[in-house]
Amino acid sequence: MKKVLYSLFFALILSIFSFNAFEAKASDKLSNRAEAIVEIGKLLGLDGTQRDTQFKDVPKSHNASGYIQSAVDKGIINGYPDGTFKPSQELTRAHVAIFISRAFGSKLPTGNEAFKDVKKGDSAYSAIQQLVAAGITAGYPDGTFKPNDKLTQAHLKTFISRTDSYLKTGKKPTTNNTSKGNGTLKGTVIWKYNDFIGTKGDTGAVIYLFPTNATYPNYTKQQLFDWIDRKNELKDVYRTLADANGNYTFNNLPAGKYIAVISSKNAHRALLETLNSHNQLKTLFGDFNYSIFEANAMTIFKHQIREIEISDKSTVDFSADFGYSAW
Repeated sequence: MKKVLYSLFFALILSIFSFNAFEAKASDKLSNRAEAIVEIGKLLGLDGTQRDTQFKDVPKSHNASGYIQSAVDKGIINGYPDGTFKPSQELTRAHVAIFISRAFGSKLPTGNEAFKDVKKGDSAYSAIQQLVAAGITAGYPDGTFKPNDKLTQAHLKTFISRTDSYLKTGKKPTTNNTSKGNGTLKGTVIWKYNDFIGTKGDTGAVIYLFPTNATYPNYTKQQLFDWIDRKNELKDVYRTLADANGNYTFNNLPAGKYIAVISSKNAHRALLETLNSHNQLKTLFGDFNYSIFEANAMTIFKHQIREIEISDKSTVDFSADFGYSAW
């Protein structure tokens, strides 16, 4: 009885701790137009020295004044008809697409992706096409781009890092899935219940597969919550659950490279155990998307991450033994 009470106590403490950490990450601060110009300016190597600008709402004292005026000089921005730039205005997907296109457009490809909510006459149409073609961003599974969705600072960093990657390589950030055919991934996930009962199948453990050639959009907090709660699925993320014996199988997977994650259902991590982020998955999935995924699938539960390659007609095994639960 005492052991049960201790377990319940630590579960409560961990739940409170994890919920607070999760909310802190999920409520990441929204970015603004000035921050976008600063990041783009740094990537371009523009002069960021504070100085007078042509905009009445960007005085010399504004910390972004140098980059903003340099961006004007380069033809990246021109402000609004009333003589303002609106530096504190919250950044949208359309804003950042236009800024990046104007800054690096000659080095970006053209595209013709159709989106329900982006018309050819829209001011951001060509810019959005370029960013999608370069793999800097993507649309949503419902066929929309959501140009007016606001971006967090984490979202902005993802746009900038993917732009930088494309400029350095001339390729989409991840383009290494060129294999043909289909294969299978399977495995068994177990944990140790106690010394008397021993090892059991980790029923309900979640297995995720992220193709390394995918480009993920910046999902909203609610979209990610719904995905985590299995109310919907995300494009280009495979997911299944371990059965009553801890077994799982993905059949007919397209050949190529993946990042696979097994998240235990029954084995919890120690409260003070160091959590190591997987940088490749973070870059692939995007900072904000990854922060919420990490908080849910890896902060509380024991997990394993592995980079795997599926070949035509092959079967790859990825199993996990999580041992005892920490509480």
